Amino acid sequence: MDEEKAKLLADVIGGDVWDSGGGICLVLKHRSDGKIVAFSDEVVCVYENDEALQEGKPLESVLLV
Repeated sequence: MDEEKAKLLADVIGGDVWDSGGGICLVLKHRSDGKIVAFSDEVVCVYENDEALQEGKPLESVLLV
């Protein structure tokens, strides 16, 4: 998603905007159990930790489109 949309979503859910490169931003929400939920325009993914996020290995994902 673009940076403007990402900032709006991040404000609503209490997350952080992360520029994943190429002008594409994700919104990351760090949960109390240490897992990370990543939101994009097309998918929402849950990652075990930062390492799994960097490697692109989600535990779960929901396709939105």
